Amino acid sequence: MFKPIRLIILGILFAFSSSVCFAQRGNQTSISVGTELNIPLNIGSVNYNKPDVVYQTGFGFNLKLEHPLAPSLHVTVNTGLVYFKSNLHYVYDYSAIDFPPGYIPHEDQPGPYVYLPVTAGLRYYPGKYFYLSAEAGSAFSLNNNSYTSFIYSGGAGAVVPIGKHQGIDFGVRFLRGYKSIDYDSPINQLGLNVAYKYRF
Repeated sequence: MFKPIRLIILGILFAFSSSVCFAQRGNQTSISVGTELNIPLNIGSVNYNKPDVVYQTGFGFNLKLEHPLAPSLHVTVNTGLVYFKSNLHYVYDYSAIDFPPGYIPHEDQPGPYVYLPVTAGLRYYPGKYFYLSAEAGSAFSLNNNSYTSFIYSGGAGAVVPIGKHQGIDFGVRFLRGYKSIDYDSPINQLGLNVAYKYRF
């Protein structure tokens, strides 16, 4: 977990010190393709109800369109794929459950949880490279183990210029909302994102 965070911090520092003329803040549309590491955070009050007991750290791929409403305020539309593998150590405490007569519970590890998130939001640039972001939308279920869920997020990041029209987008955000058949409550998670961005 700490190595990706260090890389993001280094990327943000590089963006701050770079003299390359790549200004994400402005009046040009951009598109980005990236990957994200999704780390479940403990929110339950009972051990077996905590999401990191049910979910392993997930990963995703995303495609984002960004269009300026003003030089420092952009609207974003995002989609992609999010995949969580169930935890290898995940077990039910059957001793505390009163099953109906004749019912035999399964003891297999649950399958993965797969979602198609579709969100829209805003991105505000207080400076040339740095931004604050917020998004909301739906995560559509792509298999029987996941539920279609309302999701929302907020975060910050920076664009590292690598050319006149290209940049690398480093971001970190807090997400909430994903649900599954094994954890029906919305979960909190930390998202670490790296994306290639092209400005038209």
